[in-house]
Amino acid sequence: MSEISLSNPIVMKMILRRIELALQKYFESREKQMIQEQAPVPQEEWLDNLQVIDLLRISPRSFYRLVKVSNWKVKQIGGRKYYLKSSVLESQ
Repeated sequence: MSEISLSNPIVMKMILRRIELALQKYFESREKQMIQEQAPVPQEEWLDNLQVIDLLRISPRSFYRLVKVSNWKVKQIGGRKYYLKSSVLESQ
C-alpha cells in the first residue's frame, strides 16, 4: 500500500473538498434545526370600525354601544380609531 503524500496538490484538494462538504452538510442541518426551534411571532391585527362590525356581524349602533362598555385596546392614527382584533374577540 502506498503512502498518501499531503504535499501533493491533488490530494490536498480532495481532502479540502471533503471537509467543505462535511461543513456544508453540518451548517445546513443546523440551520434547519434553528428554523424549526423558532416560535413564530404573533402579528397583531388592528381593525377599523367597519371591519369590527363585519367581524362581529353587528349594526353600527351596537358597535358604538360596545365601544363604550368594552375594554378593547384602541389606537388612534390620524383621527381614525383601530381596535386590536384579539381584544375584540376576547370580549365576546
